[in-house]
Amino acid sequence: MNSGERWLFNLAAFVVVIAGIKSASAIIVTLLVALFVALISAPLSISLKHRGIPNVLSVIIVLVFLLSIVAGLSAVVGGSVNAFSAAAPIYEARLNDQLESLWVIAASYDIPIEANQLRQTLNTSGIFTLLSNLLTALGALLTNGFLILLIVVFILMEAASMPQKVRVAFKRGEHEPFVSFTQFMKHLNQYLLIKTLIGVITGVAVTGFLLSEGVDFPFVLGLLAFLLNYIPTLGSILAGVPAVILAFLEFGLGSAGLTTLVYLGVNIGLGQIIEPRLQGQGLGLSPMVVFLSLVFWGWLLGIVGILLAIPLTMTAKLAFEESPKYRWLAVLLGPERPVNTR
Repeated sequence: MNSGERWLFNLAAFVVVIAGIKSASAIIVTLLVALFVALISAPLSISLKHRGIPNVLSVIIVLVFLLSIVAGLSAVVGGSVNAFSAAAPIYEARLNDQLESLWVIAASYDIPIEANQLRQTLNTSGIFTLLSNLLTALGALLTNGFLILLIVVFILMEAASMPQKVRVAFKRGEHEPFVSFTQFMKHLNQYLLIKTLIGVITGVAVTGFLLSEGVDFPFVLGLLAFLLNYIPTLGSILAGVPAVILAFLEFGLGSAGLTTLVYLGVNIGLGQIIEPRLQGQGLGLSPMVVFLSLVFWGWLLGIVGILLAIPLTMTAKLAFEESPKYRWLAVLLGPERPVNTR
């Protein structure tokens, strides 16, 4: 088989695999979410075991912790979809009132503004429809919460014995671990854990501010800030738009401006200053790769695929970095000025 035939064969195999993933996207999304939850939970389970707690008990403690999180998310998401739909006419009326005020102010300064054109520009229906679709997708995912947690439990139970199984299966000695695989899992765990912690801090900060301002749906908007934190730069913008619009509709331009400043401050401080110091400069992605991964994984796995896009792409990049044969792919996926850490 010559090189051209090999490329055609690999391309055909890739198309077949993608078609299979597309057709089985529902179960694959569940498995991927369970895998990422297990990876994020693994450090807690390992820490408990290092403190002398038996493996089964440590997994039960992690499971109780995850169950409390799922219950909280279900409470937040459960009534939000219907609440958004019910509040749409109210927000439409508030939009008209705010636009009338803007039109009067603009007219007093002889600034020509077409009221209908301004209303079309600031149409909020698209934003709230997108937010409702995201919440609907999350609600559907939470209905599979029991299955996800069950998979997580099995992964955590197996994690303790997996290194020994690998050594026996591949006839490796006690002091002969798979160095590349160990480094890959270490970097992946570090990336997911730091990204999750930064997202939690972002969500808590945003929720606290919105509660103090009295903006509607503060917990939903905080959850949105947490989830979209996994998407670099673009996610912060998407998370801030609904909050700014709601602040404008409820309290006017002043509150919208303050909300914008708070979102910018939180995301610049955490996402652009603190997170790069924790993650390291070499763990970034090219902006073009970020955009293409959002399009690809969103098409392949739906709305949840958009949330998983960057973690999945980072997983591929970290795997490529540990392989001398494919390290060039990691460089292409990386930032504009890659840092040579090898």
